[in-house]
Amino acid sequence: MRRGRAPRAMGFVLQRGARPPAADSVEIPGSVLVLTRGQPTDIVILNRLSEPTAIHWHGIELESYSDGVAGWSGAGDHLAPSVMPGDSFTARLTLPRAGTFIYHTHLNDIEQLTSGLYGGIVVLEPGQRFDGRRDHLFVTGWDGETHPPTLPHLLINGDSLPGPLVLTAGVVHRLRFVNIGPAGLFRFGIYRDTSLVTWRRLAKDGADLPPAQAIRAPSAQRIAVGETYDFELTPEPGRYRLVADFREKPLWTRELVVR
Repeated sequence: MRRGRAPRAMGFVLQRGARPPAADSVEIPGSVLVLTRGQPTDIVILNRLSEPTAIHWHGIELESYSDGVAGWSGAGDHLAPSVMPGDSFTARLTLPRAGTFIYHTHLNDIEQLTSGLYGGIVVLEPGQRFDGRRDHLFVTGWDGETHPPTLPHLLINGDSLPGPLVLTAGVVHRLRFVNIGPAGLFRFGIYRDTSLVTWRRLAKDGADLPPAQAIRAPSAQRIAVGETYDFELTPEPGRYRLVADFREKPLWTRELVVR
């Protein structure tokens, strides 16, 4: 199956309810996993591909065997295997920190990553509920393998030409950014006309920033592969642009409509 520029489309699809997802279902990026800090959670990965894969839980403290690096995670003779076609693997997670994290393939990385095998994880404090009207996750990946000097073709939340995102004015929004392309460092910024707006820095790689760093600053941040950043934005009514660029060359833009 092909979707976009990648030779094949692959994705992680969360089972919702009693029925398994359709055999040909694909979500790029993979389904967002919303978990609770300190709550033991088992995640069963069923491989419907025609090739092996492995799942890594990026930036999360967990027992080694579940970490998902085939032939390496674990100890002694008890090492995590590749997940073979038709087989499954159970990752046992107990998240010690609330924040923004990533899960992604850790086998045949270039082809499987650029085909869509990655996704975002949001870990909440006990008692919190995820509210997509105020909590926004932006997961960046590549659409197909790209060789230098050609610039990569970015997908953010599975789209290269997204429609406007409508935000409510005068309320606090949390913006979570993930970069899980196979390479590259991109700058994200929010503009009103030609000027950067101001946001407040909250967290990096799932760890809250200390008070001296959790400050208001111009909304520009370079994000390398495997990094996550969280920011807080309280926008006024108007139209804005969220831009991802590489060396001043915009690669992806989304209009933000605040009302």
